[in-house]
Amino acid sequence: MATVTIAKCPRKKTKDVYRVDFYNPETQKKEYYGTFKKKGDAKAAKAKLEVAIDGGEAIEVPRTNRSLRSKTVTHFCHIKEKEWKRRGQEGSLSPATTSDYIGRLKRIRKVFGKKIIGTITEELLLQFRAKEAHRNSPASANRYLFVIQQVMKQALKEKAITSDPAASIKKLNEKQHERKNFLTPKEVEILLAQAAKQKTRHYMVLAILLGLEHGCSRQEVLDLTWADIDLEFGDLGLIRFYRTKNKQERLHTIMPRTREALLKRKDHLEKMREKRSIKVEADYVAGRLNGTRLTNFNRAWRTIRDACSFKKKLNFHDHRHTYCTNIVLAGGSTKHAAAMIGHNDPRMTERYTNLENLIHNPVQDKLAAHCQNT
Repeated sequence: MATVTIAKCPRKKTKDVYRVDFYNPETQKKEYYGTFKKKGDAKAAKAKLEVAIDGGEAIEVPRTNRSLRSKTVTHFCHIKEKEWKRRGQEGSLSPATTSDYIGRLKRIRKVFGKKIIGTITEELLLQFRAKEAHRNSPASANRYLFVIQQVMKQALKEKAITSDPAASIKKLNEKQHERKNFLTPKEVEILLAQAAKQKTRHYMVLAILLGLEHGCSRQEVLDLTWADIDLEFGDLGLIRFYRTKNKQERLHTIMPRTREALLKRKDHLEKMREKRSIKVEADYVAGRLNGTRLTNFNRAWRTIRDACSFKKKLNFHDHRHTYCTNIVLAGGSTKHAAAMIGHNDPRMTERYTNLENLIHNPVQDKLAAHCQNT
């Protein structure tokens, strides 16, 4: 007859837990099996053990590495950070992805860093995800969830925990929260006028135009080099973009306003380098005066955006939405938009299908006239 016991363990700061022990017929000793938050879970484990012992099955008791079970979440965050930095250096992770993963670790350290890895529960992670979704968006919450899942996988791999509380948590649905913000022509003029007033005008006006007229992401703007641009091709020139996120290359004819901004940028760089005797070290278009790459232009963008006082919350990425919107309003299909912006998955541009109703439609005009006369 199997001997399995459940003992209630009182806790001061948290709810009581239930410890399950069993008498091992092989060693003829009482052994620890596990600790459970709910009595029902402890009873289920007890029943499972009794069946296994009475049936003569070998009991596999989950074990943790004694030296690691007391480590905090920060310890495993540090391990993942080192791994991601190494992968970034060897090229298996893009610079943007590496930066994003490591950046999200900062908040995870802030929220969970001092907690013992074994005290992290599914409920804690669900609460964190809910707060992040409310604070930013479901998409942002999903990004943080992915990073914390990698941290918990690392802890499980090193046997600091016996089970992964993050493994069964699924992503939130992002469909209903897709960003569809786009700028009207009037708002574009306001934005460009404000950008032209700032100290960062020598590269931010160009950066904004690249987003609005060519659908560039931040990464594409920052990675653009003069070698990617042929100002002598045709009447306006040719420009090449490469999106590291999906490995997509795009070739565009340069738009008139963007061409003008490129020529101004080139002229500014030549004058400043000559004036200050700056040695050219790299070839980045929106980089520093010596041509080296900027890490980001987040502060410069926020300054311009806030100066515009738009009612809607505008992100730099919304310039891509404006670009796709203008393609559809100009008579292009969502397939055209997907190809021109460099989406691998056509479903990414499905959010713009509602705009097709705004294209000039003779039937709509007749319907408007009919309604006016009734």
